[in-house]
Amino acid sequence: LPFTMPESALARTRKRLALVLAAATLVWVGWGAPLPPGPSHAARWLSAGDVALRAVAAGRGDTTLVLLHGYGESLLAWRSLFDRLARHYRVLAVDLPGFGGSDKPAGAYDLASYRRRLGAFLETHTRGPVVVVGHSMGGEIAAALALDHPHRVVALVLLAPAGYGINALLTDTGGIASPATHWVASAMSYVLPIHDPGWLREPPERAAYHPAGDSAAARAARRVLEQFDFEALANRFPDIRQPVLLLWGRQDPTIPFDIGERIARDLPCRRFVALQALHRPHQTVPDTVLAEVQAFLARPACE
Repeated sequence: LPFTMPESALARTRKRLALVLAAATLVWVGWGAPLPPGPSHAARWLSAGDVALRAVAAGRGDTTLVLLHGYGESLLAWRSLFDRLARHYRVLAVDLPGFGGSDKPAGAYDLASYRRRLGAFLETHTRGPVVVVGHSMGGEIAAALALDHPHRVVALVLLAPAGYGINALLTDTGGIASPATHWVASAMSYVLPIHDPGWLREPPERAAYHPAGDSAAARAARRVLEQFDFEALANRFPDIRQPVLLLWGRQDPTIPFDIGERIARDLPCRRFVALQALHRPHQTVPDTVLAEVQAFLARPACE
C-alpha cells in the first residue's frame, strides 16, 4: 500500500517546503536584482610640487581636459559637465591648493605659487595635449598656464576668468580683494559642499573632513584674498596664442560682462559667447555650456 503521511505531519511538511521555496525565491531575486548605485568616481590625492591635490579622473583619449574651479569652491563645481565630457576625453578635475580636500599649506597663495604648483601638476600627471578649463580665479590660473606651457596647453576654455580684474566694489586699487569682502567670500568657502558621496567615493577620514572646522582652511581662504592679484594678467591676454573659448554671463555681478568684452578684444584667437547667466554658467546653464565646449573642442578655431 502506498505510504500515507498523517494529516498533521503533512501540514507541517507543506509549511516547511513553502518556507524553503519562499527563502530560495528571495535569495534568487536578491541575487539577480541590481545593487543600489554607488559613487561614480573615486577621489585620489596627486602631487603638485610641494602639495597634494584632491583629484578625480575619468574618460580616455589623447587630449586631457584639466578643470580648475573658482574661489571658495571645489572640483564638485564641475559635476554637471564632468561625466558628459568624459565620454569623449580624458577629464581631470582638481581642488586648488587651499580649497576642498586639497592641502592647505602655510605659505604663499599668490598667482606665482599657483602657477608653480599647477605647472608641476601638469608635467607630472598629464601626457600629450592639454586643454585647461578654468572658471573665475581658476580661469586666471588657466590662462597663466597657457602662457607658461605653450607646447602642452593647446587650447583654453575660460568661464568669466579673473586676470583683468573683478568688480571694482570687491577690490582695492592693486587688484587684491578689499577687506570688506573677506568675510563674505570666506563664508562661501565653508557653505559650498566639498563632498558628494553619491558621486565621489573617499576614504572615511577624508569624507568626514569639513573646512569649517579647520583653521588651516580659514587661513588659506583669507590668504588667497590677501595675496592673489585678480588683475595680474591684464596686459598678458594678447600673448595667449592658443585658441580660447571665452564664456561670460551677461548678468555677472562678480566679474562684469564689460571685462569679458575687453578680454575678448585682447585675445588673438578666440570665440566669445555671451550667456544669459550670472557668474557660474557651468552650474546654472550646464547644457548650454556643454554644447559650446563640445563645438569648440571639435573645431577650436578663431572667430
